[in-house]
Amino acid sequence: MEAILLDGHFVLEHSGRARSGVFFNFNGTAGVWRRQAIEEAGGWQHDTLTEDTDLSYRAQLVGWKFVYLQHVECPAELPVEMTAFKTQQARWAKGLIQTSKKILPRVLKSDQPLHVKLEAWFHLTANLSYPLMIVLSVLLLPAMVIRFYQGWFQMLYIDLPLFMASTFSISSFYLVSQKELFPRTWPKALLFLPCLMALGIGLTITNSKAVLEALLGHQSAFARTPKYHVESKKDKVRANKYRRRLGWVPWIEMVIGTYFAMTVYYAIVNENYITVPFLLLFVFGYWYTGLMSLLQGRFSGLSFNGESHTKPFPVGV
Repeated sequence: MEAILLDGHFVLEHSGRARSGVFFNFNGTAGVWRRQAIEEAGGWQHDTLTEDTDLSYRAQLVGWKFVYLQHVECPAELPVEMTAFKTQQARWAKGLIQTSKKILPRVLKSDQPLHVKLEAWFHLTANLSYPLMIVLSVLLLPAMVIRFYQGWFQMLYIDLPLFMASTFSISSFYLVSQKELFPRTWPKALLFLPCLMALGIGLTITNSKAVLEALLGHQSAFARTPKYHVESKKDKVRANKYRRRLGWVPWIEMVIGTYFAMTVYYAIVNENYITVPFLLLFVFGYWYTGLMSLLQGRFSGLSFNGESHTKPFPVGV
């Protein structure tokens, strides 16, 4: 699921932005910079957690052009633990919002074309959707109770098209990337799509916390993504090299997962079976991320009170 997420990001987002001539960002690895470009852009600055995106936008604002070469392959190591994965995603979510606060005013005031400014806005503010997802989560059960009295026709006329539109857009996004990379075996990705959407839902609490911290100006250290050089099932995860702070987030995820389990029960009791598959994505997503965080943290020797592992300088991983 992690690999499919990154495939969609690189194959569709990066290549699409590169071909259409809008701004896109360096991801911290697998790139080549000209020293002159870095110097003219103002150099590396560590006031955001995504300093690579920050530098990318500053370089493009002063006239440098980026080229994305999809045919060049570079192996990457993915996080093997839920806590590590959530740490990585939260850092990216917070860093992009920090970058948007810093860079978007300059982009909007620049002489760039309107379509470049619009894409920069959507790119850098995309993580604002996570707090909105929490609002959706809270309102879903009351909405089901209210909508129940409106009958089947209204549900089929309004709810089903919205559900199909939202799920189809996400599914097609990642399926296209898999078809591009794996022309013969891409249908296998269909099996992972429900889990992929559930995982995205499960990240809502962690990433919403990161987004709110960025909006409020709360500074935090660069929390490095734990890497254990795991290449096969024979390799062991040496979790004692890193200490993760689990905090209250996994418990909130478990509570919200239970809340959605209640909505599933309500839907079944009231014979609203069409909404059950959609609701199960929320249940699985929140319970999966919460349980994996708690169990891996407990059995891998990770501490609830340990400090986050940081690096002396905030460079990309």
